[in-house]
Amino acid sequence: MTTTSTTAGDDDVPEIIPELVEEDLVVLDGDTDADLLDETPGPAGFGTSESLPGTGAGATVIAGAAAIAAAGLGLVSLTGSWLGNVLAQRQTLIGQIATANAKADAIIKAQYTNPWHRTAFVSLGFALAALIVAAATLVLGRFAAVVQPPVWVRAVAWGALALGVVGLGVSAAMYFDVFAGSITVPAGS
Repeated sequence: MTTTSTTAGDDDVPEIIPELVEEDLVVLDGDTDADLLDETPGPAGFGTSESLPGTGAGATVIAGAAAIAAAGLGLVSLTGSWLGNVLAQRQTLIGQIATANAKADAIIKAQYTNPWHRTAFVSLGFALAALIVAAATLVLGRFAAVVQPPVWVRAVAWGALALGVVGLGVSAAMYFDVFAGSITVPAGS
């Protein structure tokens, strides 16, 4: 069995380079060496990057989640939603109750046109929400974040912004009866 000596001679001691030693690093209770290694210094005077808003993995996750949520909202504005269907059916029922003894034009407006407009209005809300979330993601990622979000986050946010714009246009066209005019009763019926 061989034994090794743990004492080092004068020749075995490595030289300490002052530039590599961080003397002003404060260790708080509960911090481990692994936690200290994960933190990277931020701009001068600001401490670590964990203390800055818009940096680190958390900011990337939030930006990615916002971009995906905006894309989902834009898609819902184009395809319709459960909320829009329920409100349109409610409007149809209100129209049926209100027009029990009404003329044909009033029945058509109350049972078909108003629910169509209600659906368009809900889709417009989803499109606006998609626009706001996507624009906020892009603007905050560009100007407020210390580190740019990943390319995929920006691509999804731009796609969500495009979906929101298209959804806004489709909703406005639905509301103003561009795709199909209002149903009218022919004269003499």
